[in-house]
Amino acid sequence: MYLRFVSKAIDEDSRKPRGLFTETYALLDSGELNQKQWAQVRQELDWFKANLPIPPKKFKAGRAIFWFRKDAVECVSRVWNLVHILREHGIYISYLSCRHLQNRIYSDDFQVAAYPHPLDDRIIEH
Repeated sequence: MYLRFVSKAIDEDSRKPRGLFTETYALLDSGELNQKQWAQVRQELDWFKANLPIPPKKFKAGRAIFWFRKDAVECVSRVWNLVHILREHGIYISYLSCRHLQNRIYSDDFQVAAYPHPLDDRIIEH
């Protein structure tokens, strides 16, 4: 099972809802966070920077969409920390789930990247 955390805003490249990290960095740069919240967000982002693998330099995402693996428990738990902060600031984040992604182009222990494909399993919004 794969999870994707998204906002209502549409990404220009993928033409799909913008992801959690795009919204988190926008909030971080907005000046709307108090010092404690800013430090909290920065701490979570630093954890991801240290622990979430980065695809190789030759990887070209293009319109690919990243999904978290449901079994990446600590990663998903930290995502929820960011979701709560974003929601507190009026940025609604929902999540999508999918059991099978057809067109995967990158994969590691925490995430996969895939191009949208008609044969993907049903994507459910929560």
